[in-house]
Amino acid sequence: MKRLVRYEWKKIWGSRLNQLTVLGCCLFLLFCVYSVIVQTYAVDEKGNSVSGMEAVKTMKELPTVQVTQENVEQFMQKYLDCTEDPQTNSRKEETDFLNEEVYGTLYRRNRDFFSLLMTNYQGSSRELNMKEVFQRNMGKDFYKSRSEQLAIELDGFVKTGMIKENQKDYWLEKDAEVKDLKLGNFQFWKSMINSAGWIILIMPLICVGIAPLFAGEYQTGADSLLLTMRYGKSRLVRAKILSAVLYATAVYWGIVLAYAGIYLMIFGPQGGNLPIQAYDTANPISYSLTMWQAVLLVVLLGYGAVLCMTAVTLLLSAVFKNSYGVIITDFLLVLIPSFLYESAGGYLWKHVLALLPSKITEFRFTDYLAYNVPGRVIGLPAMLFVVDVLCIAGFILASGYAFKHHQVNK
Repeated sequence: MKRLVRYEWKKIWGSRLNQLTVLGCCLFLLFCVYSVIVQTYAVDEKGNSVSGMEAVKTMKELPTVQVTQENVEQFMQKYLDCTEDPQTNSRKEETDFLNEEVYGTLYRRNRDFFSLLMTNYQGSSRELNMKEVFQRNMGKDFYKSRSEQLAIELDGFVKTGMIKENQKDYWLEKDAEVKDLKLGNFQFWKSMINSAGWIILIMPLICVGIAPLFAGEYQTGADSLLLTMRYGKSRLVRAKILSAVLYATAVYWGIVLAYAGIYLMIFGPQGGNLPIQAYDTANPISYSLTMWQAVLLVVLLGYGAVLCMTAVTLLLSAVFKNSYGVIITDFLLVLIPSFLYESAGGYLWKHVLALLPSKITEFRFTDYLAYNVPGRVIGLPAMLFVVDVLCIAGFILASGYAFKHHQVNK
């Protein structure tokens, strides 16, 4: 069995097309990593914008701020005092009634904190400016207000048909676990989450590599010989499937670990224990996860999607008579969902669309999709895990059956 797996492994990596596609994909992703680093920006202590490595250095100096009621009121009061002081205020609403210097050092330097406060206290009163919001909510409990605002937003999701009433209760229970928010530097973890969309490049790369696994035997006519061998319908089939899974695993984790290593060397590991709520302060997030747990979830969901597409490709390879048809079909399966939007349909459309492998690129922690299963409600990540396991097992078994029982050309 080991020899058969080693032989199939060498066949996959021995293809010049596979070598060129892997190399091309890696070079493009390295360019993307470079672009992320170059476009990184931050605000220094003087309120000036800096970019690139200078921004990285500035962010590493950012302190971690605990979101307590005391800190919330201190920030709000400091801002309101500045809007009343003739030396620091302004009539310009675009600078939130602060002069240019204070706007840079107070607001821009602490943009995430102010964004979190506005999201929490503004609610449906979008017409109110920050000064009015802070004046109306000074002294109001931050976490109590957060729960109230989330309940209002979830009621809106129920009315629009995005979620059901029991799913709203599920998210309120999940959100109750969110406590002790903190803000700080988490650029490495943020970059890792943002890089999840790159899987749209990795999937076709893997599909190209394993497309000829069964179909290639049909093209060369070797299937008629292989299936008459002693282990042609047993060990050989298992070896082909195992080598495909190993290839997908090696390519996916090799690429992910490569760009993770580069990000880690540049940005550093700071912020791994910050809550995921710091990732997007402009929208509510009800997942009770730290940054490192969120990144682990994202890369595991990506790996599940890759294995699912691998299983689909194996089945197509066992059914199609040439590898080109497999590659074209795979590309369509990966690309077409990118042009399908959740807003184009109702409840069922949204929930089915979110489960497609390539739609993992659109997974957001700010989404509130949930699924009713017998006896309980589960979130999108758990549902993706269940669907991926079932699809991987089903497609792999079907591919083996299709290859062993196909009509051999004589």
